[in-house]
Amino acid sequence: MPFPVSLPLPNLDPFSLLFTPSTPFGPFTHIREYVLANSRPIDSNNWYHLFILSTAPLYVQALLLRYRGTRLYRSAVAVLGIYLLWDAGLHLRFEQPWLNALNNGIGIGLMHLTVRYIEFGLIEGPVFDRYFEAKGRHPLISAFDVCVNARWIGLGALDLDHQGRVDAGHPLHGNAKLNSDSLPNGKATSNDGRTIPDARHREKWLPWPKIRRTRFQAVRRHAFIALRNYVLFDTFLSLVRDFGADTIGSTSPVPNAFYRFSHENRFVLFPRLNLGKGLMVAPWWLTEIFAEVGVASGVWLGIAAGYHFLGAILVGSGLWEVESWEVDLFDNPLAADSLLEFWGRRWHQFFRHHFILVSTLFLRLVHLPINSSLILSVSFVLSGAMHALGQFTLDPTPPLFPIFVLFPLSGLGCALEVQFKRLTGRKVRGVWGRVWVWAFMLASGRLGAVAWLESGVGGSYLTPPFAGEYVKDWLKEWVVNKA
Repeated sequence: MPFPVSLPLPNLDPFSLLFTPSTPFGPFTHIREYVLANSRPIDSNNWYHLFILSTAPLYVQALLLRYRGTRLYRSAVAVLGIYLLWDAGLHLRFEQPWLNALNNGIGIGLMHLTVRYIEFGLIEGPVFDRYFEAKGRHPLISAFDVCVNARWIGLGALDLDHQGRVDAGHPLHGNAKLNSDSLPNGKATSNDGRTIPDARHREKWLPWPKIRRTRFQAVRRHAFIALRNYVLFDTFLSLVRDFGADTIGSTSPVPNAFYRFSHENRFVLFPRLNLGKGLMVAPWWLTEIFAEVGVASGVWLGIAAGYHFLGAILVGSGLWEVESWEVDLFDNPLAADSLLEFWGRRWHQFFRHHFILVSTLFLRLVHLPINSSLILSVSFVLSGAMHALGQFTLDPTPPLFPIFVLFPLSGLGCALEVQFKRLTGRKVRGVWGRVWVWAFMLASGRLGAVAWLESGVGGSYLTPPFAGEYVKDWLKEWVVNKA
């Protein structure tokens, strides 16, 4: 599936290089048009090119990461992996209008995995989980765990979460010598003399569990969270497609769809209690909040459902330790009482890690000081760019600027919290912190929600349409329905 050598030359008109409504991807617009015209639909005969072959080199890198002096080999594997990744990503896409939103996930995934390939190729290494391997974990299992498990974030040889210092043998990471006794609170086992810490070092930004679970309890928890998140997300999507079939639930762009959905419809709350008289009608602003929160929560629910579904399978197989999958990818973002807590601890930990990594490398490249303020600023700009460029293979495409600017605005909000602490000596937290977070996220998040829902994304099927259809019918009878 080679990419054609004869790509279209970009328009030499300098205005075509700008990010405008007519050229939303700037200098990449013509390449995108070529890709859309020559891509093939993802089907049962080619799906593995995108989801298996293009990610297999990452596992090879994880195996090589176990050994010193493998950077050159890992870099070569990274080049191969990135080529396979983008060769498949630029040739295959979901062409059905009702699956268009999945192309957004693929686009963001391509950039995420590209950074992972680069990271695994360039970090000094070795990187492996000393804690679990000293307890007998098989190296092949460990390598796969490094690829998919949120716990690997704390195992890296490049300590970018502490201002980019390189520390290849830090005792709190998994890359010191196996027979070293430098780990605090360590103890030597009787089988091979390896040092095993009494407790795994707990990075403060990860949501560590507060209790110990049996294997059955852990599998039940993972399965429950996966099922719960799926049902909630599928129900929201079903309601959007039903209530907004001609506005935000359409599979094609609808001008002013968000406004029309909230102002031209009447939604009766608790229909059975209204006795058919429509006495309790939801105000337009409540309808908009429901739609906006649903879009943002759907990202969290969908990704977390997949993560916990995988955790239930791997822990249930008996090949993975219960403890190794107890760190969740998200930490209930709705409970955040500051923007710094929301983005720094409660949101997607893989993204957080990679934005810090790329921001640090960028600051080094331009010879700027590596400090928390600059890392924070660059990270949010990169986040906006990633989410905007992730729309590359969507057709139709949402307007990119509202999606991009949503994230620098969050960076500005975080900067205001830092300034508040400097002026008052107190952190943003508690009840008023939650009021601030919700007010800010609803005001800024509206930009992204409107952009996505008015472009036809709201009519997409992001989950198997099964459970949500049943729950939707019950909700329409008892909780909310169109008048």
